[in-house]
Amino acid sequence: MPMYPINWLHFVYGLAGGSLLSLAAINAVLATRGSVLPARGHLLFALIALAAAGTGVFELLLAGSRTIDGYASLIRAAHIPVSVLVLSIPWFVRALFRVGRPWLAVLGNLVWGVALLINYLEPQSRLYDPITRLDRVSWFGGTEFTVVQGVTHPGAWIGYAGVFLTLLFVADATLALWRRDHFRRAAIVATCLFVSLALALLQSALVDLGMLRSPYFISVAFVFIVGGMALELVHSAIQLPILEHEVEVRDAEVVHLSRQHMLTEMSGGVAHELSQPLNAILNNAEAALSFLDRDVPNLEEVRGALQDIAEQDRHAFEVVSSFARLLKRGENRSDLVDLNDLTGEVLELAHGELSRKQVRHHTDLVDSIPRVRGDRVLLSLILLNLVRNSAEAMAEVPPSERIVTVTTGSRDGRVELTVSDRGPGIPDSDREQVFEPFITTKDDGSGLGLAVSRTLVDMHGGRIWSERGPGGLGTSMHVSLPIGGSSSD
Repeated sequence: MPMYPINWLHFVYGLAGGSLLSLAAINAVLATRGSVLPARGHLLFALIALAAAGTGVFELLLAGSRTIDGYASLIRAAHIPVSVLVLSIPWFVRALFRVGRPWLAVLGNLVWGVALLINYLEPQSRLYDPITRLDRVSWFGGTEFTVVQGVTHPGAWIGYAGVFLTLLFVADATLALWRRDHFRRAAIVATCLFVSLALALLQSALVDLGMLRSPYFISVAFVFIVGGMALELVHSAIQLPILEHEVEVRDAEVVHLSRQHMLTEMSGGVAHELSQPLNAILNNAEAALSFLDRDVPNLEEVRGALQDIAEQDRHAFEVVSSFARLLKRGENRSDLVDLNDLTGEVLELAHGELSRKQVRHHTDLVDSIPRVRGDRVLLSLILLNLVRNSAEAMAEVPPSERIVTVTTGSRDGRVELTVSDRGPGIPDSDREQVFEPFITTKDDGSGLGLAVSRTLVDMHGGRIWSERGPGGLGTSMHVSLPIGGSSSD
């Protein structure tokens, strides 16, 4: 290809490409460590950044192309990185924000796939039928670039439709975030994704149709898109340690709260435990007095009675002390909580632990699920405990089959959250007992995990129970909570 002087276009494309490649490399490294997002999210981010940089390379080559055949070959090849961008954006949005309608993402991918097929069936791409001529145009500072003239191919409109459906998906995701009061995230998606993608679509379409004599600047637009997503990842990276610390603190608090609740429920047991030593103390005291009232006091019998009194007193003291240790002060907040968002946060938090145990996770979350009222951290501890229990239940399962599935849904004025595993399952006779304090099926278990979960669910006016997992395999733990906290405000 003939050499041509370096100009400001080289600087613009070089700066954009360097930024995008740097972000791609950083996220490729993060994907191996799972520091902010699960590896899938970081890999998608790196793939988008790499594809945008590749698009910039083709844009620069197209600006310097001098022959119709060369331009046609470049425009067909440029669809490879552009396709990666169009196909990946919806799934990255779902990985990062967990919003957007999957069917809209799939439809956009399918329409773009049709356009891509046409692109490689036609000799001069899906855009032109045919290219009639190339013109060299001079811009600021005498910078020259190539613009194309040709008859528009019908496949061009199919491609525009695919990108437009992706735009609709992004708009729908923005509205979903706005409805959930995530205004900062909604602003990032709206400004960085929607506006930049819309401008990239408009600019490239105008160039394709010959209505704008300009080089392509898709890669430059994606610098803003990827940069905005990088800001969100940085924010998540800052917030994650804070959330981990808060969860650790609340984890200790919630054990105390559960013990307080158990003490209330077991007050009858306390009375029973104390009645035995107190009755024994009374009987021994009366016996000692009777021994002393004799003409010749039996001091050995009195000594034995006093020893029994001391023994029973120590027993009573231990009973009182053990239950007193259960009493601690605690407070819980009351917020409107979206369980879909909560699921994403908890799975991010548990990602490292699940990875170490070679456990994968899958979610099936219903869009626009009603919110529940409660303490966000305490609710997260319920889900975190269930996820951890599911992971531990699969310790003897082959790693390829270790999958924790979290689903959400709503019916009859309540929101349901289900955590399923593929472990050995719980015998039907033990399904209710596993929620009792100090009952455990694990050798090193404390017997408090599910009891704590039930206590917290009860505090939120909900219900927790277990069933066989899908297909009779493993266990499914179900949590049902009232919408908006209608029964526990």
